Amino acid sequence: MIAALTGFMASGKTTFGRAAAEHLGCRFIDLDELITERYGTIKEIFESHGEDFFREMESRCLMDALSLDGNIVLALGGGTVLNRKNCELLQKKADTIIWLDTSFEIILSELKNADRPLVNGRSLDQIKDLYEKRKPLYRQIADTVVSIDSFDYSIAVNDLSDAIAGFLKN
Repeated sequence: MIAALTGFMASGKTTFGRAAAEHLGCRFIDLDELITERYGTIKEIFESHGEDFFREMESRCLMDALSLDGNIVLALGGGTVLNRKNCELLQKKADTIIWLDTSFEIILSELKNADRPLVNGRSLDQIKDLYEKRKPLYRQIADTVVSIDSFDYSIAVNDLSDAIAGFLKN
């Protein structure tokens, strides 16, 4: 079983996904961490090779992650859904795709101390615009939506665990 988590950057895919995987006894894989292990930091990739190269590496790592066996919670990058082929692959290989629909207030709170290539140098309005443009992509690909609209960690983890639990293979 693969439960893929999608959502905007800093939406909690890694934090809540890792906790839900642990709670359910699943393996956790973070696509951004996989990219970093293989190719260097995301910031370095963006600076040295640009976003297009990063997206190619993201697609390669996605294919590898989706070919694994076992019960896996897979946290996608915020932009993974920008590539139509990634979306098709996810719909074919993942047992469920869960959108962490996180409020912009929470996203901003998480981004304030973050060093992320797609945020650095952008105004608040530009970040909000990017968030609004991506929301329909997340909505379109998701089988299930888990709303993250409070700062309560345990509620978010429980809601996500409940959304994943029905897909677990014994």
